[in-house]
Amino acid sequence: MIRDLKKTDIFGLNNLPPNDWNFDYEAFLNDYIGEYYFHAFVMVHNEKIIGTGNVFFKNKIGWLANIIIAESYRGQGLGYKMTKFLVDYLNDKGCKTQLLIATELGEPVYKKIGFEKMIDYQCFDTELVIDYNNTNSIRNLTDLDLENLYKLDTEANGEDRSHLIDKFYKTGLGYFCDNELLGFYLPDFGRGLVLARDKQAGIELLKLKHAKEGKRTLLPVNNKEGINFFEKNGFKKGYKCSRMILGLKYKWNPQYIYSYGSGYFG
Repeated sequence: MIRDLKKTDIFGLNNLPPNDWNFDYEAFLNDYIGEYYFHAFVMVHNEKIIGTGNVFFKNKIGWLANIIIAESYRGQGLGYKMTKFLVDYLNDKGCKTQLLIATELGEPVYKKIGFEKMIDYQCFDTELVIDYNNTNSIRNLTDLDLENLYKLDTEANGEDRSHLIDKFYKTGLGYFCDNELLGFYLPDFGRGLVLARDKQAGIELLKLKHAKEGKRTLLPVNNKEGINFFEKNGFKKGYKCSRMILGLKYKWNPQYIYSYGSGYFG
């Protein structure tokens, strides 16, 4: 049975995600539950939660997220069942485009439902902290920057994510040249979102992000500048995942994505 997630379900769900996700699922759910653009579901067997799935949606675009089946219940088609449930839910909400970030394990399941691969992402982890010398081009973001943040984010991702920018910009930093916003870093957006239309801005913001321990970045493989930065500086190369789409295609600029924020908004 699949039903709505209740707030009382959240405690204990950190046992579901694979260890290599390094993901505080309970904190994530507590952060988003109640938001108008978010909905979470659980799969229950014998009164025990054995799986989860989430959706984010706004206008005609929806994202599927955190489709997780407990390890002892995998291989029974339950991941397919949860994914199909979420797809149908987003269809009912009027979403003409549906997106997700797929692990290598999940990709064949999503293909069966009709999702197509858009692009691969590569993961890199900080092992050695970078010495970072702050530049005058980077400053804290303010309310006056919001319209330019929306514009750059839409150029990069092809959708309206102003509701998420509003949620995370107050702790963010921007890279400016002659008062023009060329890139920004939102450290509290998932694993830390870095977008830039300028290569130098993108790299400087990545340096700033990875000046701290325990940072992970995933970026599209066709962002050659970002990939070269990580490979030349000896970052640990991790797993690959892919961005997949179902429904109407749209224009986006993956070369602007120096670090995607999270698996629920690639």
